[in-house]
Amino acid sequence: MTPTPDTTRPGAAGVLLAGIAWGSLAALGQVARIFRRSYINGEFAWSSRDVYWMMPLANALYFSLAAILIWSILRLTRGGASSPAVSGTLAGLCVFASLLPFGGIHEYAVLVLAIGVGLQWARWMRKGHRRLERLAHVGGLTAGALLLIGGLIERGTRERRGAPALSVSAAPDSPNVLVIIWDTVRAASLSLYGSERPTTPELTRLAATSTTYDWAIAPAPWTLPSHCSMFTGLQHGEHGCGWESALSHGPTTLAEVFARNGYRTGGFVANRFYASHETGLQRGFVTYDDFPATLRQVLLSSSLAQMAIVRELATGVGIANKTHSLRRFKLRGGDKPLVDRKRAPSVTDEFLTWQARSPEPFFAFLNYFDAHDPYDPPEPWRTRFSTDPDRLARYEGGIAYLDDELGRLTRELSRRGLLDNTIVVVTSDHGEMHGEHGLSFHGNALYLPLLHVPLVIRFPERLPQGVRVARPAPLRDLARTLTQLAGLPDTMPGVSFGSSAWWAEPVPSDPQLDRLVLSETQKLRDFIGLGPAGKGPMHGLVDDRYHYIRNADGIEELYDYRTDRAEEVNLAQTPDGAIRSARYRLLLPAMTRSLVK
Repeated sequence: MTPTPDTTRPGAAGVLLAGIAWGSLAALGQVARIFRRSYINGEFAWSSRDVYWMMPLANALYFSLAAILIWSILRLTRGGASSPAVSGTLAGLCVFASLLPFGGIHEYAVLVLAIGVGLQWARWMRKGHRRLERLAHVGGLTAGALLLIGGLIERGTRERRGAPALSVSAAPDSPNVLVIIWDTVRAASLSLYGSERPTTPELTRLAATSTTYDWAIAPAPWTLPSHCSMFTGLQHGEHGCGWESALSHGPTTLAEVFARNGYRTGGFVANRFYASHETGLQRGFVTYDDFPATLRQVLLSSSLAQMAIVRELATGVGIANKTHSLRRFKLRGGDKPLVDRKRAPSVTDEFLTWQARSPEPFFAFLNYFDAHDPYDPPEPWRTRFSTDPDRLARYEGGIAYLDDELGRLTRELSRRGLLDNTIVVVTSDHGEMHGEHGLSFHGNALYLPLLHVPLVIRFPERLPQGVRVARPAPLRDLARTLTQLAGLPDTMPGVSFGSSAWWAEPVPSDPQLDRLVLSETQKLRDFIGLGPAGKGPMHGLVDDRYHYIRNADGIEELYDYRTDRAEEVNLAQTPDGAIRSARYRLLLPAMTRSLVK
C-alpha cells in the first residue's frame, strides 16, 4: 500500500511532545559517549552521576524550544507549519546533538550529516511514512522516562548503597576529623606565611591555637595525585592516579579506615573534575557531593549547551569577544564540559547540613575551588587588593574569599560545641605559578610555588597551640598523622608528624624524621610543551635546606630554598652542588616507582 502524503498541521501540544521525544533520543547519544569514554577507552567522562536524569530534561527543553520556534516561524511565514518540516528539523538536531560530543568526526561534517538526515527525514514524512515517526516518538519517550526514573532512583539510594556494614562503633568521645583543602593555594600568597597582602586573617587566628607547619610539601604539583597521596599515604608512582586514571582499588583510603572504625564519612568537593566520583577519591565516603544538582547544571547537561560557540557567547565579556566567537563559529567544545561552579559557601553549607543530621563522630573532607583559575572571586574579594586587579591580585582575592569562609565555618563549629573535639586540618593540594620561571598555572614543573603549601592542624588535646614547625612536612604523611591523632590503629603507611618529635626544641636527630621529601609529576597531557614536565616525568627531593629537581631530559637543578626562596640560583653546576646532586640522584631510584610516560 502506497503511503499517503502528509499534509497535517501539528498543534503546539504535538510539537512539544515531539521535542521531548527527539530530545530524549539525543540523550541516548550522550549516554553512549559517556559509556565509550568510561568503559571502552578507560578515560574520565567528566560527568556528574546525575547526568542520566539531567540529560533528558535538558534536551527536552532545548528540543521543545527549537520545535516551537520552527513551528511558529512556519506559521507566520507560510500560514501553517507542516508536520514533516518540524519532524525533519528535530531529527537533524537529534543527529547533531548525538554525534557532536564524539571525536573523530569533524564538527562541520557532523553539521552537514545532521542537515542531510533532517532533509531526508522530512522527505519520508511528506511521503506518509508516519510509522517511522511514531516509532521515534515512542522510543524517545520510553528512553527518556527510563533515564529519568533510573537516574532519580540511583540518586535517592546513593547513600544507602554506599553505607558500609559496620562491625564496630566509634567511642562516643572519639574526635571528629575535618580535612579542608584549598585547591591550588600556595603558601607564598598567604599572610600567615609572610605575604604582604592580608589574605588570611582567619587562618592566622586559627593558627594561634594550632600547630603550623612552615614547610609542608605537596607530593605532586596538581590535584589528583596529590589528593590520592594524602588519602592513601602512598607516593605518586604507587597509587595509580594520573591524567586519565583513577585511584586504583588496591590502596586503602583514609575515609575507608575511618568508616571501618565507626565514623560517619562525607566528602564535599568543588573541583568537579579531578576530585569527582570518577577519580576514586570517593571511596569510603557514604556521602560524596561533587557536581551540584542545580537548575544551571541541568541546563548544561545537554551537548547543545556545551557547544563552543554557545559557551563563548555565554561567558565572553564585551561585544568584541562575542563578535569574535560568532566569526569563529566553533561548534565542538573541549573534553571537559562547562559545569555549574560550586562556590565556597555552597561547600560549607553542604557540610554543615550533613553534619547536623549525622551522628558524631564524623570524618569530613572539604575541597574548595575558588582560588583556581580563572580567578574570579565575587566582589568585594575580586577587587580586594586592586581596583584593576591582575591575575595575581584576583588569585589572592580568591584566597581571601576562602579565608573569610573558613572563619564562618569555624565559628559555626564553635557555636555547635564541636570545634575543640575536632581535628581541623587546613592545607592545599598544590600551589600555582604566577610568572616564576616564566610559567603559569600548575602541573607543569616542580618548583616550590607549586609544592610549598599551607598546613595548619588544630587539635588542642594532642597538639601544641601557636607552635610553628620548621622541618619539611610531606603531605603524603597526613593519612598516618590523622589516624594517629584520632587514636586509630596505625594501618596507614608513612610517619606521623603529629608527635612531639616534630616540634620539640632542640630538634632531635631521627633518621625517619630527617628523611627526604619526594615530589613527582607525570608528562604533561593537556599542556604539552608549556613547562619542563612537557618533556616527561619529573622527580624532586626536599630536605631541611635544599631542593633538588631532576628533569626528564636528565638536567638537574639544585636550590638553597632557605636563602633563595625564589629559586633563582641553580647550584647544581657548582662543585658543592654537583656533589649534593649526585647524592640525591643515587637516592631517587629507591624512592620512586615508575610513572606513566
